[in-house]
Amino acid sequence: MLRIFSLSLLLLAASRLLGLVRDVVVATQFGLSGHADAALVVLSFPDLAVSLLWGAAIPAVMVPRMAGRDAVHIAAEGARWSRLATVLFILAGMVVWWGQHLIVHLLAPGLDASEAALAAQALGWSALVALPAGAVAMVGNAMLQAQGRLQWQYTGQVVFNLSLIGGLIVAAHTGQFTWVTLGVAVAALARLVLMRRASRMATPGAVSGQVWPDMASLRALVLALAASGLTVLYTLAARALMSDAGPGQLGVFQYAQRVGELPLHTVFAVASALALARLSAAESQGDSARAQSETRQWLQAMLWLSALIALAGMVAAPGIVRLLFGWGRMTAEAQQQVTEAMRWILLLLPLQAAQLVLATRLNSHRRIADQVLGYGAGLAALAAVGTVLAAQPWRGLAAYGAAWAVAVAVLWWRLARHQRDAQWRNAAVLLGVLLILAAAGAALHAAALPWAVALVAAALLFAAGVAALLRFDPLGRLVRDRYTSRRLRRAS
Repeated sequence: MLRIFSLSLLLLAASRLLGLVRDVVVATQFGLSGHADAALVVLSFPDLAVSLLWGAAIPAVMVPRMAGRDAVHIAAEGARWSRLATVLFILAGMVVWWGQHLIVHLLAPGLDASEAALAAQALGWSALVALPAGAVAMVGNAMLQAQGRLQWQYTGQVVFNLSLIGGLIVAAHTGQFTWVTLGVAVAALARLVLMRRASRMATPGAVSGQVWPDMASLRALVLALAASGLTVLYTLAARALMSDAGPGQLGVFQYAQRVGELPLHTVFAVASALALARLSAAESQGDSARAQSETRQWLQAMLWLSALIALAGMVAAPGIVRLLFGWGRMTAEAQQQVTEAMRWILLLLPLQAAQLVLATRLNSHRRIADQVLGYGAGLAALAAVGTVLAAQPWRGLAAYGAAWAVAVAVLWWRLARHQRDAQWRNAAVLLGVLLILAAAGAALHAAALPWAVALVAAALLFAAGVAALLRFDPLGRLVRDRYTSRRLRRAS
């Protein structure tokens, strides 16, 4: 398990870093401009759309039904969902092509007419290929996740991002936006081929029988789509609110979110995938007490880890932005905007960590309706804040924060009611770290450090925090002890 986690974490980190490189290329070539916003919309739309309509929901439905089952069952289940994905997302690609101009206007209302037309054409054509290919690849991801073979899933993301970067570089050098469209299509197809091959390596060909998923699975899918799709809407809505404030503001949110959420989501994406299969197995065996105890420890560890990442990131933000975006067309003023937005995103990391733990626990015993309630309340809060506030650059950030705060509060209430365990200690930890991070953000805004000094201070702070977690946190001690015993075995 530790070996799979380490390899998966390495591959996921490579994939996320390549995604960051993609954004850096856009920023250095176009700065904070409408043209950069157009490129970001086209590059990010396929994965956001598939996640909204499919990808984030499929593991929540498929993994609990496949965990612990034999290879024949997994292959047959995967074949059924692949057929459904192909049909639905060919139709979805056609709808996107038909409504390309409206979709671009909704995603980036701040684009002028020429940039919106350029983005709409590229988005429409790429969606015809990228949406069905991405949806079928997500089915393969769920099959691999159920078997604990996450390394192939993240290898596919590495291939995907490399292809996107290639298309973007060619487009920047030739001045032809068509290469962005081709890059998106090629990236989606390359990932699909890899996922199909990997998912079939350990499973036999699907046996004949039921062609489509059963009605119970489809009903669960509808609820899971409502839950997972709402969180994707948080990002899309916040980006649209930022874009409405003027050209380049969508890029500010994109760059800040990419960098700010990268460390926690890299670690947690692997941990939650492994935990979902483990918690689902415990629930199926009737061992709810063990699952509840592990959830409590896991939530505590993730809250402290996210707080550490956020605090170190806030200190290091000016240096990180200077190193990544201080080139090409990114001015000093643009870098400062990204820095301030990044600190706000980092403040929200403990809320996102709590949400991911709570959602995984609810998924393990199929309480998806509770997630729909929580994420729906968060979306309502986002819409309310976005409506009340004036069109300012920070409006999207404020609405994004309100969405996560309300969603976590509702999810916590629903899980506490279901388990009869409110986890007051962890609730106090969450509130405490949010207050500390808010105070730290205000202090750093008032007294700016030179970016080189900030990087050194953040590195020392992070190292000290990791050492404390490995010594005092129960889950941290477990990781430390397993790593130490493994080194001793190798030495002997």
